[in-house]
Amino acid sequence: MRASFAAPTPRAPPRLRGDPPSRSRGRAFRVTASRSSPGAGATRRETAASGAVLLAGAILGEPLPAFASAADDEPRVTHRVFLDVGVCPTIVRADRALGAGGALCADAEPLGRVEIGLFGDLVPNVVAHFLTLATAPPGEGYAGTVFHRVRPGQYVLAGQAGSSRLGQVPNPRFPPNPELLAAASFATRHLRPGTVSLAVGAAAGEDVGGGGARTQTEFLITTGPAPVPSLDGANVVFGRVLRGLETVNAVARTPTFKPSGNSVAWNQVAEWVGDERAGKARESWSKPTKAIVITNAGVLE
Repeated sequence: MRASFAAPTPRAPPRLRGDPPSRSRGRAFRVTASRSSPGAGATRRETAASGAVLLAGAILGEPLPAFASAADDEPRVTHRVFLDVGVCPTIVRADRALGAGGALCADAEPLGRVEIGLFGDLVPNVVAHFLTLATAPPGEGYAGTVFHRVRPGQYVLAGQAGSSRLGQVPNPRFPPNPELLAAASFATRHLRPGTVSLAVGAAAGEDVGGGGARTQTEFLITTGPAPVPSLDGANVVFGRVLRGLETVNAVARTPTFKPSGNSVAWNQVAEWVGDERAGKARESWSKPTKAIVITNAGVLE
């Protein structure tokens, strides 16, 4: 008959006086092993340095490093245009709603100038159409139109097609633009403040597909400080702000219409049941309470 013996249960080594408890010893060992792993110290130094750069940028109001690195691959600026921006006390004037003068005030208070560099090599048709509207006389292009949507921390939107009396761009007679059907036109991302793009997905007007004339008037400018990934892949980047980003931020600080609590609640219910009008109603919440007017526009030599 063969005897069987159970294997002895291993015991932890005896703890000497002054030693920490075994759990702490294991934790201390793991920390020590982590510290001694190759490259761990360098990683911590890089993380600390990155954090210091981000903190300094936030304090000084400078763009984040991600924006600066994005500029390394930025397309060449082929044209420079300007937009002079002013503000009216109210969104419209009832006594000017009829007639050729329009509903906007005639003496907008100057807010500043925005200078934009255009990427003519990237999307030449988009840039050519923007130049046409920027150099057109008031009532035919961007001069005399308004910023009709403001989303602080994301972007401001201008150039909606429609009636010139309401501060909109008269429907231009542009032919369909094949660039708006090419995936490569939507590849540039909205990483840095001051990115200018043709508002295709973000357009407030109708006919946002197929490259129709109405699609080719609305443009947006990102305000920062963070990227706006929700705009990527749906809008065509064609330029960037060279000077006057503070004017763009002043536009973004304009008060907008605020819905009541009941309106928000009912809007959520409407969206939940699939009512398409819910999204359109939310768009009115980002409408400025004052008319932010492009008083003049043109090309810089």
